[in-house]
Amino acid sequence: MGWFWQQYSSTTTPSHAVSAANMPPSTKPQEPAPVSGDREVDKFLSMLQSEAAPPQTHRQPPPAHPTPPAAADDDRTSFMSWGRLRASAPQQPPPPPAQSRTPESLAMSEALLPTTMSCRDAFDYAWHCHTPGAQWNAVYRYGSVRSCSELWDDFWFCMRTKSFGPEHKAAAIREHYRDKERTKYAAGRPNSEDIWDSRREMVPPGTAFSAGFPPPIENDAEWERADRERRRRIREELGIEGKKSGEQ
Repeated sequence: MGWFWQQYSSTTTPSHAVSAANMPPSTKPQEPAPVSGDREVDKFLSMLQSEAAPPQTHRQPPPAHPTPPAAADDDRTSFMSWGRLRASAPQQPPPPPAQSRTPESLAMSEALLPTTMSCRDAFDYAWHCHTPGAQWNAVYRYGSVRSCSELWDDFWFCMRTKSFGPEHKAAAIREHYRDKERTKYAAGRPNSEDIWDSRREMVPPGTAFSAGFPPPIENDAEWERADRERRRRIREELGIEGKKSGEQ
């Protein structure tokens, strides 16, 4: 069967090969004519593109180094001069707050300063500060959580004073608490005197708690009689006792 296919391929040529050989080389297959609708759409799109893009002749490239307007330079210069004058102007320090504590109060606070300190208590206070209960109490009282660094400073200060002598240790502890009191009750710091007025003079004897009080009743029968009398007066004031006597 091989000779049949070989003979057929050599003697016969396909129809499309013959047609291609007989066709002149200058002729090409004609393309289908475009539809009129597509031509109108292309024309419309080309018109839109020509209107959207301005001509290249009128477009100018942006300058390489744009210059700011003169008004902005004037404003910047005036602002810098105003800031320079403000910085060079001498600033007066605020006046120191007036001392609100009397010498007697200061002397009493000095006499009440402790001279001993327990390191175990200082550690317990600092450790308890980190518990939820202590922080909840701080939020309830002051509106925010409390820093525990001051309590830890007390503990480590106590540990450092363990190697001091008796007199040196007492003086160091007194100075430590003096600094804490000065920081807490210094002039200008908030204290209870912002709400309550401190008393500047001594109360005269016999003027405080001078209101009269009824004598105490020691007998039960006397107390019951006084209670019935009190109830009767209340009923008379309300008009109940008179109504009952009128009905009878």
